[in-house]
Amino acid sequence: MFTPKIIALDLDGTLFSGTGEVTPFTREQIRIAADKGMTIVISTGRPFTGLPFEVAQELDIKYAITANGAGIYRIADKTCLKEDAIAPQDAAELCRLLNQKHLHLDAFIHGDAYTQSSSFHIIRHSRILPESVKNYILTTRNQVTDLAAFLTEHNLPLQKATLTFEQEADGVLIDREETKELLSRHPEVSVVCGGYQNLEFTKAGVTKGTGLRFLCDYLKIPIEASMACGDSENDLDILNAAGYSVAMENADESIRAICDDVTASNNQDGVGKAIAKLIQTCERRS
Repeated sequence: MFTPKIIALDLDGTLFSGTGEVTPFTREQIRIAADKGMTIVISTGRPFTGLPFEVAQELDIKYAITANGAGIYRIADKTCLKEDAIAPQDAAELCRLLNQKHLHLDAFIHGDAYTQSSSFHIIRHSRILPESVKNYILTTRNQVTDLAAFLTEHNLPLQKATLTFEQEADGVLIDREETKELLSRHPEVSVVCGGYQNLEFTKAGVTKGTGLRFLCDYLKIPIEASMACGDSENDLDILNAAGYSVAMENADESIRAICDDVTASNNQDGVGKAIAKLIQTCERRS
């Protein structure tokens, strides 16, 4: 019988509703799971500074897999338990190349987020991003003039980069396919979509799944006793790694196809319903 000891939850499109909130029902179910001794973990493409700290404190969420697995943190004291980032020289060169494309690049560095101020208009005028996500990006980024030069000057490694594209009137995303092709020629990085038709890259081999494996080892929890919930391509590896995987109803079809279960959407208490269903199943079998 599967009994979860650790539950990993994606944020955008999963734990968060479309307005960027955690519903009361889902909060209640997370508290119940925590009271039963289950460790609740955030698993996100966001950097450490993008975590919902008040929610984490309220719901006793102690750990976070951030930047698609490149930074693993203990939330309360902001301790980075593991960082697996792209080397400074490689990161700066990639940023130089990407600066030639029409896109917005967010660079996650040591848990913080940086961007070039010159591309913020792509976020402001996006017709793809929800208002809650736009506001999150616009209010949490440190702005620099030249990101590649900033990385070089301070010799900074890159945990993750998120690339957001502008959409033409006919729906075509400017430079997205060309950018994907460019990144495919760099075996030092892994490229996925994290939602909203973006592209994200980390150091090759670094995923939310590797983050979950590390955290399970750190907490001495068998990976088989883990549950993960997600909705996007950047959740694929953690869903495959977890002992029990749950896709959101709003997830891509490719995600729903590989999961053990599909729950309701992020706007319909999906995470809360998945946790409640699992707890009820465990109680009936005990």
